[in-house]
Amino acid sequence: MKGNTGKIININLSTRSIAIETLPEEWYRLYIGGSGLAAKIFQERGDFSLDPLAPEAMLIFMNGPFAGLKLSGASRGSVAGCSPLTGHWGDSSCGGYFAPELRYCGFDGLVVTGRAAEPSLISIEGEQVTLLPAAQYWGRGTEEATRLLKEGFGKDSRSMMIGPAGENGVKFANIIHEGQNAAGRAGFGALMGAKNLKAVVVKARKKEMALADAEGYEILRGDLNGRINDALASSVLRENGTAANLIGGVYSGDVPVKNWTSNFWEEAAEALNGTTLTEKYLTRRTGCLYCGIACKRIVEVKEEPFAVPEGGGPEYETIVAFGTLLGSLDLAATCKASRLCNDSGVDTISCGATIAWAMEAFEKGDLTREDTGGLALHWGDMTAVLDILLPAIVKKEGKLGALLAEGSREAARRLGKGLDYTAQSKGLEAPMHDPRGGGYGLALTYAMSARGTCHVADPMLFIEMGARYYPEIGFEYILEPQSEKDKAAAAAVSVALGAIENSACFCQFADAEVTIPDWLALFKTVAGYEWDAEEFLRAGRRIFYLKRLINGRYGLSGKDDDLTPRMRAPGSGGEADGARFDLEKMKARFYEIMKIDPESGLPTKAALADCGMADELDKLTAECP
Repeated sequence: MKGNTGKIININLSTRSIAIETLPEEWYRLYIGGSGLAAKIFQERGDFSLDPLAPEAMLIFMNGPFAGLKLSGASRGSVAGCSPLTGHWGDSSCGGYFAPELRYCGFDGLVVTGRAAEPSLISIEGEQVTLLPAAQYWGRGTEEATRLLKEGFGKDSRSMMIGPAGENGVKFANIIHEGQNAAGRAGFGALMGAKNLKAVVVKARKKEMALADAEGYEILRGDLNGRINDALASSVLRENGTAANLIGGVYSGDVPVKNWTSNFWEEAAEALNGTTLTEKYLTRRTGCLYCGIACKRIVEVKEEPFAVPEGGGPEYETIVAFGTLLGSLDLAATCKASRLCNDSGVDTISCGATIAWAMEAFEKGDLTREDTGGLALHWGDMTAVLDILLPAIVKKEGKLGALLAEGSREAARRLGKGLDYTAQSKGLEAPMHDPRGGGYGLALTYAMSARGTCHVADPMLFIEMGARYYPEIGFEYILEPQSEKDKAAAAAVSVALGAIENSACFCQFADAEVTIPDWLALFKTVAGYEWDAEEFLRAGRRIFYLKRLINGRYGLSGKDDDLTPRMRAPGSGGEADGARFDLEKMKARFYEIMKIDPESGLPTKAALADCGMADELDKLTAECP
């Protein structure tokens, strides 16, 4: 096998058993790697009756075939399983250095089950895998724990770990790498915590990969790195980070305000954009291994009340989730929120969205001072958010902290009020791109995403911006963002491409410069796959269908492909004022194109047969009559 190693590690923390397994090569060809291969493993071995935090629940770390290549955008890895936040399929992507280091150790991934009797960590040094006690790291924030692990395992070791939020079972806890990179969304930090697993530490003894055509790959790599690194979009991201385009987003109505009650706040364009962050707080730029884009920020805020020492800075999603979404224009507060969330190990999108929901609930009187322990929740009160509310959520402290630690959907259900003004789909809080202004196609792919509302499940966000064209497959739509025209057809291609991106574990920023022929050449020179464009897209559809089949086993159906009333309400303010998309119209056409049954939400036999999965529907029907 080339590119991939073919080997994964199976670890049962209850029995302390460790076994190296060679996966069928066919699985790699059919499901690529990353979230796709993780879904295949989960489908074959998962117990769908388990509570997401049960000891037997699977936690899967999985590389794509390109992890370890000296190529911009190729250093990401996936985390997957049943989401503690949503209760169905979830996957998450993380950049940085962990995935390449795991590949250099000789493994494509690890599947963790069981629950350790005491706080533990998994050490992978070369091909040696060991379970070690981790009580000395338990209870510590990710910054301190990362530093201590590097003191113990070497400065060139790499780790994925949880913070106190994961230890305490916060449902949107994430997994943090190097104190700044997050496997966010879906709450897999809570699953690690339930397993008493503080960290996975990897350290390679060599930096080698076996490629199908090393010479051909080197020629391709030189060309791709040049194009990716020199692209205008890359230059903008390098200069001003992922919030570089926030100004454009504000004026198009893409940036949600005060729990999606509005999508226009003109002053945010100047106060929160990436240039302002650069001018006021940036100390240096950084990025993932071998990436020339370097979109990540290192910041320092010297002024109180939101002073933070030099360290990882906020990305776009955090700036909006702890900015306009909470009624704040304080950029320093978003810097502090980013640091606190990363150190505690909570997902900034779900956390900010859940707090925004609580603020509106308090404003409406659905949450009372009795519910909040006397705390008043007012828009823009970032001192209360950062000094009182966020710590309470991380500790699940008090009635309010425990309620909000469940996420917005479950909090509303327990309160018995406010479900209509949550902003989520399938239980996953919406990211900070509002389709009423950003593009109606995004509403469709939000609703269709297996893990719930997601802007990185596929490239629809960029497609509607006009930043993606694929003339090699006839994909040359000129899309009007605030229109349903051609959105279902575009989404059908987008979800296939997104499944490939997240299975190959390739960064969406770098992917903008990768053409379909480039993708085919990458798979050929690295893994030896002789794919044409149709087989390439078929692999993407296969993975998209597989995740829907998994959700079918959890009881999800076509009615779950929906957005909340708040997200479907007419836009309010600016260019998107009054904008309202017809989701049902787009869904119907998408189902038709993708051969999905509207009622069950499952791919038809014809669709599965086209992807070589003809027997999957029968298996599901037999198991879930």
